[in-house]
Amino acid sequence: MTREELINLVLKNTNSYEDYPFNDNTREKILWTAIRQKRNKKIIALIFEKDNDLLIDLKLAPEHGEEVREYDGVFPGYHMNKTHWNTVRVNNTSLPLEGLIKMIQESDKLTQ
Repeated sequence: MTREELINLVLKNTNSYEDYPFNDNTREKILWTAIRQKRNKKIIALIFEKDNDLLIDLKLAPEHGEEVREYDGVFPGYHMNKTHWNTVRVNNTSLPLEGLIKMIQESDKLTQ
């Protein structure tokens, strides 16, 4: 999956828009795409690339986060609260696409 396809997947499954609020920092080498709620502007997902991996941070209920971390390529949130946020290596995970979509939808609900 490409970065653009991932952004479109999140936008398709949520009532959201893409934003680039963290890219003014000239020291930061990562291009961050924030997907935000249209209604309250809370972040649903953060999409970024690091070490040639396409990654997405999503908010989950703590018990669900522990469950999905059993999949290869899913781990505590990069640069985020490790209890509520989880990172998925989109192209290098055993998590099925349907599982990723469910995580996107859960993050959407939790940030409304």
